Amino acid sequence: MNRSVTLRQIEVFVHVARGGNLTAAAVRLGLSQSAASMSLGELERLLGGPLFHRVGRGLCLNDRGRSLLPSAEAVLLAFRDFSDRAGGEGGLSGDLVVACSTTIANYLFPSCMKAFLEAHRGLSLSLDVGNTEEIAEEVRKGEADLGLVEGDCADQGLVTEKWLRDELLLCASPRHPLVTARSVPLSRLAGETWIFREEGAGTLSTLLKAFAEEDFFPDRILHIGHTEAIKRAVEAGLGVSCLSRFALSRELRSGDLALIDTPFRPHRWFCLIHRRGPRSAALTLLVDWLLDRRSLLT
Repeated sequence: MNRSVTLRQIEVFVHVARGGNLTAAAVRLGLSQSAASMSLGELERLLGGPLFHRVGRGLCLNDRGRSLLPSAEAVLLAFRDFSDRAGGEGGLSGDLVVACSTTIANYLFPSCMKAFLEAHRGLSLSLDVGNTEEIAEEVRKGEADLGLVEGDCADQGLVTEKWLRDELLLCASPRHPLVTARSVPLSRLAGETWIFREEGAGTLSTLLKAFAEEDFFPDRILHIGHTEAIKRAVEAGLGVSCLSRFALSRELRSGDLALIDTPFRPHRWFCLIHRRGPRSAALTLLVDWLLDRRSLLT
């Protein structure tokens, strides 16, 4: 490789390759669009040819660009690891991007984020929120360093580690007649309106799988795309729902919602996902810290 190639040019190449858009890459790197364009153009000149096809306003890797992308990503990972380790005895330094599923982002990770940053002041964390498929794609492309997901991740290019066991609890308005009943079977709830998350949500996929195992399906279903909105609807008496114990803790303490006593208590695992291969010292520290903290969160 030509010795005049700079780390900044490699950064621009990798970010454009990940997003297919020069403007978005410039914003993420804190550059003007013209500076990013000049950097990419100079890299292509130094390497003796284009790395992208120009498709409308977007950029798509050509075969040469695809062959060089893994090496470019490895260069950035090695540099990040060098920067992390250069923190010396005073601690690591660097920036990590963590992508979380909705339940984890809303009810678990903010407190973890605060505690971690207080303990490791040389590091900074950014938080993205999405569903499991979106997060796996971010991690696979290197747009996020770590994913915390509540759904199954079958991507063979990623490492999945179990983090926290979660239960889905059947909740209703405190005024619902079944709140005072004992050991309510699912069959008594067939005629209730069940309020679910939207298609693709990890909570919904876990719940539907559990229903199938019980040979049960509700007569009436209402989909609402946010857990907080579901809780308000249940509180108002619109129906019943089955939500993460982490999402329900505040309302159960305040009495705004109540649990229905039932043997139906499906569970799932919240998992950590990251790319295979070498990890930076900062990412290793974060993963180990989250695994060590499990007993404080259960």
